[in-house]
Amino acid sequence: MSMKDAGILDGDLVGRAPHRGGAQRQIIVARLESEVTVKRYRQQGSVVWLMPENPEFEPIRVDLQREALLIEGVWSGCCGATPEGIPQSSAGPVLAGRRAVSAPSPMS
Repeated sequence: MSMKDAGILDGDLVGRAPHRGGAQRQIIVARLESEVTVKRYRQQGSVVWLMPENPEFEPIRVDLQREALLIEGVWSGCCGATPEGIPQSSAGPVLAGRRAVSAPSPMS
């Protein structure tokens, strides 16, 4: 329920488009080690904040100099399911697309 204020609920099928850079403030599908999460992306230098869209949840801080973050894609829509598990609407195809994020290079 961390993204409920963006209309993304637990159990929704999330569509994602390939990430081609420039994800600042976009909703992304991110992989941290073996965990996958959907959050709004904010980067400040080598620190990324994965921001929930629900005030009951805390942001996730990722120091790119110490931790790996993989952006699986940019959120492109979702569809919910009925209590019986039947999709309510089509969100389009789920597209593959991965781009690793790394810390900015230090300036000399």
